[in-house]
Parts: sequence; C-alpha cells; structure tokens
Amino acid sequence: MLGGNSRNRTHKRHVRTVVAGTAAAVFGFAPASAAADVVPDLRPEQWGLVSIGAREVWEETQGEGTTVALPGFAVAEDHPDLRDNLTVDTEVGEGGDEAVGTAAAALVAAHGHGMDADGGVLGVAPDAGLLAVPTEDDLPAAVRHATSEGAPVILLPENDGGEDLAAATEEAAGSGALVVGPADGGDDPNVLAVAGVDEDGALIPGSAAADTIELTAPGADLDTADPERGAAQVTGTPYAAAMAAGAAALLRTHYPQLSPDQIRTALVEGSQPGPDDLPALHVISADDHAGAVAADVPLLNEDLAERTDEGGGVPVWAWFATVGAVLVLGVLLLVVWVRRSSADPYGVKAERAAEDERIAAERASEAGPESRRKQKGGRRRKPRRGA
Repeated sequence: MLGGNSRNRTHKRHVRTVVAGTAAAVFGFAPASAAADVVPDLRPEQWGLVSIGAREVWEETQGEGTTVALPGFAVAEDHPDLRDNLTVDTEVGEGGDEAVGTAAAALVAAHGHGMDADGGVLGVAPDAGLLAVPTEDDLPAAVRHATSEGAPVILLPENDGGEDLAAATEEAAGSGALVVGPADGGDDPNVLAVAGVDEDGALIPGSAAADTIELTAPGADLDTADPERGAAQVTGTPYAAAMAAGAAALLRTHYPQLSPDQIRTALVEGSQPGPDDLPALHVISADDHAGAVAADVPLLNEDLAERTDEGGGVPVWAWFATVGAVLVLGVLLLVVWVRRSSADPYGVKAERAAEDERIAAERASEAGPESRRKQKGGRRRKPRRGA
C-alpha cells in the first residue's frame, strides 16, 4: 500500500512548506503573470477543465482516496498548489525535468493556493494524491516501484515502446493499475495512449498517427503550475495524458468496484467525437458510462472472497455446533427464569411466615395465665374412700 513500505520511508518527503518564488520562463513554458509579487487566480480560465466537464463531476467526487503515481517525473515539492497532495519518493533516483513534472502533476491534482485556494490552478482531480518517483534513466524501475506501492493509476512521461518499459507496464496492469501515457508512437496495449488537442479540437502539432491514439484530451495552452511557485502555460502530449490520468482518478474514486479495464473502457467509450473521428475525453459522459457498468458490479471485499474460495470459510460442523450451543443456552435461561418466577425473589412468603409466627407468639403470651387458671380450677378431685 502507499506509504506502507518501511524501507522507503526515509526516502519520502511530504510537502508541508511554501517557499516564495516568482513565475519564470522555463523551456516549453510561457509565464502566466509578469508581476513577481502577484499570484494569479487562473481557475475560472482553465479551458481544459471546462471542455471535459470536470467541474460537474466534482459534485460527486474529486478523486479523494485515489493516488496517481508519476514515475520518471521530478516535481517541485514546495509548490502551494500541490501541498498535502504530493509525496516524492526518491527510492529509484532523483533528478529530471521539474518544469514538465510539476506541470503534469498540477494538471492531475492541483488544488489551488492553500486549502482555501485564493489563487493558483486546479487539476482534474483536486483531492487525489500524487506519488512522484523521479529518475533520470530508469523509467521501468520507477514504474515497478509505483506498482509495488499500490498506485491504482500510473502516468507515464513517455511511451517509447521499449521492451523493458513494456514489461513493467504489463506488470502494473496485472497488479490492478490503469497505466496512462502520451501517444507518441509506442505500441503498448497496457497503456492508454492519449494525444493532445487545442481549444478548437484539433490535434496539436507533432501528434502521433491516428491509429496509435486511443483517446484525445486538452493538450495546448493549458494553465498549470511551474517549479517557481508560479503558473505557466504548457503544450504537449504528456499534458494531455495528465488530464486523462486525472479523469481516471475521478472514476476510480467514484466507482471503486470497477476494474482498470472497465475504467479505461468508460473513458474511451464514454467520450465525445473528436478530431479525425477520434474519441475526445469527456468526464461527464465517461462517469455516466462507468455508473451504468457499476450498477451490475457489487461492492465486495475481493480479498475476503478469495480467502473464502480457498477454504477460509466457516466449516459446516462449526455452524451446527454454534446453533446447538445457542439452543442449550436458551433452555438454561428459560429454566432459571421459571425457577425465579416460581420462587420468592422478593421474600414475601418468608416475611408472611415470620409475621404469622410473631402473631402466634403474642397470642400465646397473652392467653397464658388464664389458660393455666382454667386448667387448675377445673381439675376434678378424686373422691375419698368411704365417703
């Protein structure tokens, strides 16, 4: 489970502090505000959230309880929009492009500046958790580590189609995780491949071939966080994948009984028509699709069900023994009740007997002398001889 591996605990750093900084120009980023001391409130202007209908689903879920792992991403720990949502685990390594990682993490689960959020940006699933597993050169190891930590959604920074990465994503999918990644030419059936579109619904420049794209999502001019505590606009396929990962977290929280494949299907089939007849992410309709499927899937403890199937249930003889013990106990209680009800629990009979004895003694005491006189006066004398 997340945070449950004690050998990694010393490597994990939870975000708790806010470090002052300014919006800065970073490779691939455009500053959202030129004033160094102004914190922009970009939440109402985030067209990506509006286009996929994320806000409407927030009335039901905001991703609470679901963690999205970001293997291979370096994320700025001190950004206020990510405070309390983010855990950085350096078990695999450190380093990486913080600009890309922070932007992607914020698109998934930013909650705005502070818990009351007077400014900043929002992600698709503002209450979801984030587990960043940075590494510069061993993405498969980072994916395996995220899998071992139990993350139900895993976001890849790239999908190069390499055998090592494919083996790692296969293990992740087999363990019950939904793996989401950018559609950048890799052909991995275990990865939901997402391409980016602009505000007009067109594929962004440099997108992969249509036959390698499974889903499209907003991926151009997206307002998000940058490593310097500020905000920036980003464009790119990895950011579209981040939007889809946030949507997966919403469905995972809302319908925990669904499998990763069912959530993946809901995202794709519960979509709207996109460019080149490709499906476009739409959280409202995806949630409806997932809800229809979940109606036929009972909520149950799968681990308990497996233990029962393996013979971990209660034996039949134990049931009979339990029923017999209950019956015997019932009979004993009934006997005790009858005896107590037929006895003299309040001492009424004993009290009456004592009273009767007292009254008899008093009467005997009062009648004693008179009785003796009657006996003496009434005694017949024997007649004398010869009289």
